[in-house]
This record gives sequence, C-alpha cells and structure tokens, in this order.
Amino acid sequence: MRPFLLALLACLLASGLSAQTSKRLTDLEQKRKAALERIETASRELNKTKTTTKNTLIKLNVLNDQIKARESFLNVLNKELRTLDGEVSETKAAYEEQSRRLSIKKDGYARSLRLMSKRNKSEDRWMFLLSSSDLAQMTRRMRYLSEYADFQKVQAVEITRKQAELNEKRLALERAYREKEAVKRKEVQETTILAREKKQKDALVSTLKKQEKSLTAEMQRQKKLADQLNRQIENIIAEEARKAAAAAAKDKNRTAAVKGGYAMTEAEKKLSGDFGKLQGQLPYPLSKPGVIVVHYGEQKFHELKHVQNSSKGIDIKTGAGAEALAIYNGVVSKVFALPGFNNSVIVRHGNYLSVYANLESIHVKAGDKVKTGQSLGKIFIDEAQGNQTILHFQLWKDTQRLNPELWIHK
Repeated sequence: MRPFLLALLACLLASGLSAQTSKRLTDLEQKRKAALERIETASRELNKTKTTTKNTLIKLNVLNDQIKARESFLNVLNKELRTLDGEVSETKAAYEEQSRRLSIKKDGYARSLRLMSKRNKSEDRWMFLLSSSDLAQMTRRMRYLSEYADFQKVQAVEITRKQAELNEKRLALERAYREKEAVKRKEVQETTILAREKKQKDALVSTLKKQEKSLTAEMQRQKKLADQLNRQIENIIAEEARKAAAAAAKDKNRTAAVKGGYAMTEAEKKLSGDFGKLQGQLPYPLSKPGVIVVHYGEQKFHELKHVQNSSKGIDIKTGAGAEALAIYNGVVSKVFALPGFNNSVIVRHGNYLSVYANLESIHVKAGDKVKTGQSLGKIFIDEAQGNQTILHFQLWKDTQRLNPELWIHK
C-alpha cells in the first residue's frame, strides 16, 4: 500500500489537494489491495490444483476468477491514473501561477529596495527630511521612512515563506509525477500478465474440449452425489419444521415467517432478524483464504457447449488444514455423513440455515450453541487430488435456497 497512501497524502498537505480527491485515491488504493489479494489467492490455488479430469473445470473456474481479478486490478489502476492526471495538471497550474506571482512580488521588492537604498543614503535622507515645509510634514516623513523600512522587512519574510511554499509544491508535483510513472509501469506489467493468463486459459479450454465426454460423465457422477446431499438437507429442514409446528401448538408465541416454515421462539425471531440485516456482510466460512471454484445456480461454459453445471451452493477451494467456521451465532441443528461429502454440519440462525459439507472431522454436535467464527470442523483433504481442500457451503431461509455469494463478504 506504499505508493498512494503515503505519497499522495503528502501531496494533499503540500499542494492543497481537495479532501474529496484524497479520499478517492485512498478508496482506490483499498480496491487495488482487495483485487491484488484476490489475484494472489487465485494464483496460489491454481498452482496447487492437480490437473485431473475431476479438477479441470475447477482449474478453469480458478483461472477465470484470476483473470477477472486482474481485469479489476487494471481497471483500478486506470482510474488511479486518471485521478493522478487531473491532480498533476492542477498542481502544475497552481505551481506555475504561484511562481508567476512570486516573481512579480520579487521584482516589486527589488525595486522598492533600490528606492529605499537611495533614500537611505545619508545626504538623500536628510535632504528628504529638510525639504519639508514644516515640522509636521517632517514628522510625517520620518514616520513614513520608518514604516516603509518595517514594510520591507515584512515583505522579505513573506517572500521567504512563499518561496518555501513554492518549493513544497514543486516537491509535491515531482512526487505525483513519480507515482504516475510507477502506476503506468505497473499497468504495462499487469497487461502483459493478463495476456499470458488468457493464453493459458485458451490452452486449458483446448484440452477440455478433447475431454468433454469424460467431463460430462464426471459431472453427472458429482450431480448424483449433490442430489443426495440436497435431499438429506431438505428432509432435515422438513423434519425440523414439523417438530417446531408441534411445539407451536403448545406455545402460541412460536410462529413461522412463512406457511409451512420453521416456527420460531421470540429469541429465534430476534436472531433471524439480526441475521437478515447482514446480507453481504457475513464472514467467509473458512479459517484460510479461499477462492470460489463452483458458483451458485446454473453455470454454463461458453467455451464448452455441452458442459454445464448446477449447484445449490458454492464450493470454496482453500489451503490444506483449513477449518470451516460458523458465519453467525446459532445452534447446531444436525451433524451427518454422506458419501462424496464426508461429514456435514447444519447451523440454524432462527429460520436461516447455513450448511458446511465435506468436513474431515467435526468439532461440534447437534444442540451446541456456536458463535460467529467458531470452528465447526476441519475440511477434508483429498490426497488423491493433490491435497485438494474444498468446502461445500449452502445457505437457506426456511425451504428457500439462497445464493451465498450475495450474503458473504468478499
């Protein structure tokens, strides 16, 4: 974060940049940092992804995410360049105008010094005073000479101060120029890397086209496993709704938000309300950085006409040893195991539910109260796929599936 926050805030102090411009540059720097973190995470996971039939689409998704992040990074750089261009122009104009005014002030000061020097000659000074018509005029002339001398001293101090300000503006302008050139060089560098990544993607797509038949078979196999998981989740939700409805028959304070939904207690209603306010702000359900390799909903690959995917949640690839973390306060609703997804945990947050699947070991049990960020279990490490570590994550509200990407903060 070195260049902009330090150098451009220095420019703000030295050259009087607007607070609005300074904030814009700081915001852009934060966006640049976020994009760079996405690039680094995607690059790290891409390098760790073993090339197998099972992983080729994952690799394509990671590469696509990396390309998007780099394009976002370049877009931020371009905005920074435009902002810097404007500030360089404004600072340069201010510098030139102040330089012109200082030059005029110096010329005037030099003329007045010559005049004062002439009048300060002993004979000229006495002649000026003795030529007064009366004592009152002589007194006024003496006061004038004294005040004029004081004025010249003030002017000398003012010129020195203005010169220092001008030097600061010059330094600020030089810094802005250097920053602009640094961003330009970075832009060229990132454009080159982007072109290389796109070539890498083209090569991968070419390989995938030759494997479409085996890819389709692998995706059908994974779809069967996913369908089993989704049926299990639906059954658990339905069973809990029935139990809650039975409890509501005895407790009129328990009500469901929708017909056939989960009947909540007053405490659960508050928890649900608080959860609902956090759309887009919920934390990542991982203890390590990760990249989404399977997105929610229908996913088509325009490069592969006959290959498409449908997911009720998202798959997040992360580092080996990562743990699944609760995205919010809640109660563990169910812990279960299924082929293809190993162990799974469902956490209830009022009438919202979060699902964490493909866990190797579990740290909680049904009925446990959990806090935001608490570890639920260690994510399964697939040694056969090069220690690949992927969390399958889903989000529900009653019987309605939600897109997790709209809820978790990236």
